[in-house]
Amino acid sequence: MPLFDDLGRIGTLAFESSDPEFLSAAHFEMIRVLASQVTVAVRNAEMYKEVPFIGVLEPILNRKKRFLALEKGRRISRLAIAGAVALFLVAVPLPMRVDGEAAVTPLHTAQIQPEVEGVVRQVYVREGQHVRRGQVLADLEDWEYRAALDKAQARYQTTMAEMNRALAANDGSIAGMKRNEADFWGAELQRDRDRLDHTHLRSPIDGLVATPHIEDVVGKHLGAGDRLAEVVDSSAVTIDVALDEDDVPLTHPDASASVKLDGFPARTFKGRVVVVSPQSQAQGDRRVFFARIEIPNPQNLIRTDMRGRGKVFAGWHPAGFVLLRGPALWLWSKLWSWFGF
Repeated sequence: MPLFDDLGRIGTLAFESSDPEFLSAAHFEMIRVLASQVTVAVRNAEMYKEVPFIGVLEPILNRKKRFLALEKGRRISRLAIAGAVALFLVAVPLPMRVDGEAAVTPLHTAQIQPEVEGVVRQVYVREGQHVRRGQVLADLEDWEYRAALDKAQARYQTTMAEMNRALAANDGSIAGMKRNEADFWGAELQRDRDRLDHTHLRSPIDGLVATPHIEDVVGKHLGAGDRLAEVVDSSAVTIDVALDEDDVPLTHPDASASVKLDGFPARTFKGRVVVVSPQSQAQGDRRVFFARIEIPNPQNLIRTDMRGRGKVFAGWHPAGFVLLRGPALWLWSKLWSWFGF
């Protein structure tokens, strides 16, 4: 008797006997009913194999049977080990760190720009040289400003002498006029002093000279605001560590962090998180948030655009949270996608 349903044929039900006439009409009717029931049973068995998690539950059931078949002492020892592992995962805290790719951001820089125009007379530094705040890096030609200063000083002294003579002669009107004139030349004198001082181009910060071939600008005319050089403050650097979205809630400012750069594979640099960026950025096919870490750099080893990997300390958490957080998040996302709870 063939076994088939709407989905197709699944087999054959066969009866054998030494008597070729052993089946009557009633038997045939009963066999048809039995074949129908067998078809339904086989089809249900096939569908049962396709039920989700049946492949997961079956090994678990087999393990349970093997466990129950063990001797009592071995069962107790295995239960004790499982209990100890569970207690470790729940009660023992471990330090947790989140990590990501790290990149050194541009350092704090200062542009050296003259406030007065002039021709560069002399340069006192070279590329890569360390300079202090207030140190003179270059001088402009100042003969014009010195001449203006001498003229203003002479006029100021002359006016003051004339005012003093008028006061000695009790000529108040002339003394008042000369006093106003002296104030004017005094202001001019101070302005010319400032202009002369501005011919000395100083560094506003401590750092390294980053302009290549800076000595070649000697003899070049610079206008007010033109760039002469760039000084980089390398005493401390900022490193951006790209964190996944699910790691951001575990990160906060002032958390300790460590960075290992490709250029220094045997060295770890320590620092603290300054800020966690409030806005994500695209990095490949994912979105990341940057934890900006400030790291001391007294030896000027770290340079702009160096790459590596950084870790941010996220506090102490139970061992189970630290070790199983990744698989748990993946399982939760799968369950949510299947059931939507």
